[in-house]
Amino acid sequence: MNINSGDAKLVLLCPAWKKYGTARTVKPGTVILHSRADDVVLFADSEELARTSGATLVEVGDDHRLADPEPLAAMLKACEIAG
Repeated sequence: MNINSGDAKLVLLCPAWKKYGTARTVKPGTVILHSRADDVVLFADSEELARTSGATLVEVGDDHRLADPEPLAAMLKACEIAG
């Protein structure tokens, strides 16, 4: 989110944008995947980023890792749509 990604669409996983980097918004078409139960990065931070940027926030998974089948499937779908 903090690099110049050109025309590439972004799929962000539990972005820690308030803790790291300088970007405060994302470009249109960005998808954010985040678990409400994340105990590392606040889900509310992703809600704010989506609201202020117009990004799509997808609530998925049971923790910060997003390593279970449901979040992995959501990542694949988001990347296919973005691609």
